[in-house]
Amino acid sequence: MAEVWAAKPEGTGISRAVALKLVRPEFAVEAEYARMFIDEAVIASTIRHPNICETYELGRDENLLFMVMEWVAGDTLSGLMRGSALSPLPVEVAVRICAEACAGLHAAHEAKDSDGNSLGVVHRDISPPNILVSVNGHVKVSDFGIAKAANQLHARTRTGEIKGKLAYIPPEQVLGQGIDRRVDIYAMGCVLYVTTLGKRPFGSGGEALGKIVRGSYRKPRELDPEYSEELERIVMRALASDREQRYQTAEEMRFELEQWLLTRPHLTQHADVARLVRERISDERKKMIDALMNVSRAIPEALTNRFISPADKTATPTATSGIVIQPAALARLQSQAAAPTLTPPKRPAEDDATLLSDATRAAMASPTVVEAPVPSTQAWRSKLPWLIMLGVVIVALLALFLLNRH
Repeated sequence: MAEVWAAKPEGTGISRAVALKLVRPEFAVEAEYARMFIDEAVIASTIRHPNICETYELGRDENLLFMVMEWVAGDTLSGLMRGSALSPLPVEVAVRICAEACAGLHAAHEAKDSDGNSLGVVHRDISPPNILVSVNGHVKVSDFGIAKAANQLHARTRTGEIKGKLAYIPPEQVLGQGIDRRVDIYAMGCVLYVTTLGKRPFGSGGEALGKIVRGSYRKPRELDPEYSEELERIVMRALASDREQRYQTAEEMRFELEQWLLTRPHLTQHADVARLVRERISDERKKMIDALMNVSRAIPEALTNRFISPADKTATPTATSGIVIQPAALARLQSQAAAPTLTPPKRPAEDDATLLSDATRAAMASPTVVEAPVPSTQAWRSKLPWLIMLGVVIVALLALFLLNRH
């Protein structure tokens, strides 16, 4: 029902690429789709988590509804598996991605309103196209377009209507038995299955519905005898037809995935995921990412000249370099103390006022006459030894002169 564009603000200044989501023109006139779009923005904006794609703004331009979201420099999980057939990911990398997605899902499920009440968020569309993976190896859950939550604007799902991708929905949703957060956990089991094996557990389309209801799918080790037994157990628990037998929270599933990763010879981290993304991302998408990332890579010279005055363009001070530019007000105070004058001191400029103390500004508010100091007796006493020595030298020179004449 929407299009997503990469965009950037126009004009000079520091800008960053964002994702701009627009309701498609054919749906923009339908009030129900507009309400769904607003619900998506409201739900997503209440969730703050590193593994959730952030929503910045919801707005309208004439009849066009738009949403400004975080732009993720990378690809969807489905994009990384794209090919003539679904291409599975290295098992450890797939598990790492699913564990991160579970962390984001748990944050969504636990979201609360301003009064601390649970929003009861259920994504309902967890699938590889809605899991984004960045070139830095970070995972983001996106697209809450058909999410269920409290206080929604759009109408509740009608009897016989199924929202979500048919290959990733649980039996209770097919049978109309009500949904809760465990439908997302079931979907994550499907995602884990397809990313590690390259096959959907129940196929796709309408033919998948009967298999889902019967719980009929091939176990991972039937497809790959070398598949980890412990990982197979995690997949099968997430795909349990009885939701009481599944993981009850996404955090519980994430914990077991993390525990499995700790048993591997090499601990898979973001760098390993990033390496896979760079290897699998298409050339066309890579060029687009490079172009958009160059937008905000450095501050333009024009912007530098606009905000930094010539007087400030000096070498950066270091720990041993001392003061590079002495404040003008401080310099004037020092010069007045070193060279007394009978004329009134110069009034400070407006921009120097913050550098002077209140007492200094009061003293400089009206003309004053500063008398030159008179040398004291103590000052002469301090110079007496030098004068005596000078006299002795003069007397000695005169004596030598007289002796030479005789």
